[in-house]
Amino acid sequence: MTFNLTINLTINADEEKKMGVPASNEHIPSLRRVGETVYVGLQLPLSSAGGTDIAEQTDQVFRSLVARLEEAGGTMADLTKLHTYYLFAGDGADVTAYWERMTAVRLRHLANPGPAATALRVHGVGHGQALIAVDGIAELCRDKQRIMPEHAWDWSIPTPFSQGWRVGEKIYVGGQISADRQGRTIAPGSAVAQTKNTLEYIEHVLHDAQVNWANVCALKIAYKHGGDAEASRQLGASIVAEVARRFPAQRPVITVIGVDLLYEGLLLEIDAVASRDVGLPVRPEYAASHVAPLAFSPGWLSGGELYIGAQSKSDAGQLEAQLEGALAGLAAVIRASGASVGDLVKLNVFLLPGESTETVHRVLERFLSPGRTVVSIVQVAGFLVDGQKVQVDGVALPEQRS
Repeated sequence: MTFNLTINLTINADEEKKMGVPASNEHIPSLRRVGETVYVGLQLPLSSAGGTDIAEQTDQVFRSLVARLEEAGGTMADLTKLHTYYLFAGDGADVTAYWERMTAVRLRHLANPGPAATALRVHGVGHGQALIAVDGIAELCRDKQRIMPEHAWDWSIPTPFSQGWRVGEKIYVGGQISADRQGRTIAPGSAVAQTKNTLEYIEHVLHDAQVNWANVCALKIAYKHGGDAEASRQLGASIVAEVARRFPAQRPVITVIGVDLLYEGLLLEIDAVASRDVGLPVRPEYAASHVAPLAFSPGWLSGGELYIGAQSKSDAGQLEAQLEGALAGLAAVIRASGASVGDLVKLNVFLLPGESTETVHRVLERFLSPGRTVVSIVQVAGFLVDGQKVQVDGVALPEQRS
């Protein structure tokens, strides 16, 4: 029997209003457990607690993450993939110092060994006072292997983070960057060199998991998006083109977002999911004009999981129309796999700063099946397509019917 559990995080109406979350949004669960996998939606600090101090807010969101895992029957030792989204307005060495202060608090809550992790400096999460948010995936099964290749970069301070985890047939690759054993950027300013270095690190994680590029199901590329939007888009496009060279035949799904990055001189970070079950691309008759160029797949079905690449509709006008178009593309990919929107377990929504999260919630309430999908909504610096305001990606489980 498949174990299926959904949990709704109860927040009072005043807090919901401050956070920009409609009070009627209770049908979006804060976690969903299917079998031995737990999907945790975006955990935010409450607007009335934690103040505006990154240490206090970090402690708060990780306490929330721990509580969610315990509600699903797990612990932090089961957390295999962690995404941390944080805000910081500084530059240069100050960014690393800020990350280290935040991470010192994260270390109080993380297990050792810890998850494969990705930390991105974004432009917004939740309410106006929120400086940090986290989401993740926990695997409760025992068939797990930590992956720490000999050829790898390392963080600027000692951490229990893992470069990757193999869970059964699935492989989680943590965010990889062009850095050395001290966390210092290698080839600062060179997009091609940094991309090659980053892909080499990914390849070593894959190799230690006894798979290769043909086994990759999904990639997320975060590239540095600065003040010059067109130059930033060109940078992102050059990174994607270099990544495409690793996939001469069928290419996985891809998500590309513009962000700020951790170490000085760093231009990109890439994480991935792979599977020993190679799987097949899913190509519906209709898909939104997503950001994935160079014939990356709209969907990839492997091991009973459907990975849906970034979908967008930048020519649809304002935010609501663009989001509806993107979700229509996502739904087309799901249907092409033989599934329905009710099989969607995880949805990521990336949007530009200043765009209305209330509009996003309103559209999602019309689109999502109640209680089935955990959601993360994050404001990023930009996208590859001029005029694009929002994009979505996600994971569905076509074989789960519950």
